[in-house]
Amino acid sequence: MFNLLRKLIPERSPFRLFYHKLQAIIATIYFRFPANKLRIIAVTGTSGKSTTVNLIHYLIQYSGTKCGAISTINFFVGEKELPNESLRTTLRPWQTQKLLRKMVREKCKFCVLEVSSHAIDQSRLWGVAFDTAVLVNVSDNEHLDYHDNFAEYVQTKTKIFRSLNTSYRKPHIPKISILNRDDENFEIFEDFPADRIWTFTTKKRADVSASDIILTSQRSEFKINLPNHKLKISTPIIGAHNVENLLAAITVVVANGISMVKIEKLLKTFPGIPGRLEPIDEKQNFSVVVDFSYKPSALKAVLNTLKNLVKGRLIVIFGGCYGRTSENLKACGELLDQLADEIVLTTDDPNDSDPKVLSTYIKAGIDRKEGEHFFEIEDRYEAIRYGIFVAEKDDCVLIAGRGHEKIQCIGSQRIPFDDREVTREILQFAQKENLLDKD
Repeated sequence: MFNLLRKLIPERSPFRLFYHKLQAIIATIYFRFPANKLRIIAVTGTSGKSTTVNLIHYLIQYSGTKCGAISTINFFVGEKELPNESLRTTLRPWQTQKLLRKMVREKCKFCVLEVSSHAIDQSRLWGVAFDTAVLVNVSDNEHLDYHDNFAEYVQTKTKIFRSLNTSYRKPHIPKISILNRDDENFEIFEDFPADRIWTFTTKKRADVSASDIILTSQRSEFKINLPNHKLKISTPIIGAHNVENLLAAITVVVANGISMVKIEKLLKTFPGIPGRLEPIDEKQNFSVVVDFSYKPSALKAVLNTLKNLVKGRLIVIFGGCYGRTSENLKACGELLDQLADEIVLTTDDPNDSDPKVLSTYIKAGIDRKEGEHFFEIEDRYEAIRYGIFVAEKDDCVLIAGRGHEKIQCIGSQRIPFDDREVTREILQFAQKENLLDKD
């Protein structure tokens, strides 16, 4: 009955929006406004939010201040980590408030929240007073499956920054705005006042900047220029887009008065983020990377990163998920056509959508005939298997779209499927049977 009503009532109807807000109000009151006892850092943007949340949590927690976090990938209460199995960027209010209350009980001082435009529009975070608002980036042609147009999408994002001066003020805690100076929409967000506004950049003048950037397939190295201080960063996180995420995280830490003493050391040994350019190494002579990139902006960043670092061919396994517009999926197809040497089109998370229809939208952007370095293999396991078996020395196989996710949603079925575990299983079998290229 409930699912039927959800289908009959549009997602953004006043009734649905009121329902979400009412749920948030009741949950917040029930759990006694736990956010008022935490310093809340809200991270928003189109791509890189989860990575930035994980980086901020890691730097604060291991600099000696207990911190919680809620992201698309995982939850943290101090050092304790739990997977996010909801498949939501921002949780339902009851789940969020319950986790915030747990963080308070466990004596956390900070909480880093990944905030989606959907959650803002639906008031899912009603009663959560943000203390620091972070803009990673805003990309065009994204989330237009939900918002009417790009301008509305941007305006929804600005509500976080507008709330800095209208939400509850915690004693002795400043309201801080952290902005990406390189983003095309920077000036829109700069207009919203805060006690402190910090900017970061890789190209222009800002409070925090990166210079002397060296990117390899194993590490990223660069200098961080801070007010009255410089840091030399060497970290296993790779890619130009991740330098931006690192800058955002470091700016947040510095702006909130966390000691800079340990930042260099912590980033040297950063363990990585599940499903975000995660390497799968079973001693094969080519590289395999699993990444969550399913949106055009994220896919473009990852493809460009790998294209610049890989000696051999870039073999990409990709499939469209539900909730994407035809324009969005076509844009992904165009990126694959431009940047991938070999394309393997497969099934991602179609949910109630027809996988063949999603595939058609992606193929609209691919100017190749099947067989011309382009193959469609509907079964995801077989697609991954094919990509691995055609790989040669120095090639890179990118398995994109699902990243850390462990459940594949096809129709009403929820199938256990983890790209990383499936890949390890195939590689281990292939190594055991001597089936991989040895040259």
